[in-house]
Amino acid sequence: MPYMKSLASVLLATAIFAACSNGDLEGRVKKLEDQNKKYSDALAFLQKVYDQQQTQQKQQAREEPAPDATFAVDVAPDLAGGQVEGPNTACVTVVEAWDFA
Repeated sequence: MPYMKSLASVLLATAIFAACSNGDLEGRVKKLEDQNKKYSDALAFLQKVYDQQQTQQKQQAREEPAPDATFAVDVAPDLAGGQVEGPNTACVTVVEAWDFA
């Protein structure tokens, strides 16, 4: 997570600035290092979850058809069975479907 690293950098810079004004730089750096160690497992877990979400989003994007996609329906068996209305020379085929559940 790039924003986590930048957040940590901002926090470190803020702490260094505050420490310089208070004179207790080593104590504040030690405190930041302890906090970083404390939260490193949680940050690693969040990074793992974030990566999984990104992978799932990429897979879903690949599975969804394009919005301008055109699909074909095989109507040859219906034509052979005589289940048509209108002339055979029509430029458009309308497919009707019913579900009697």
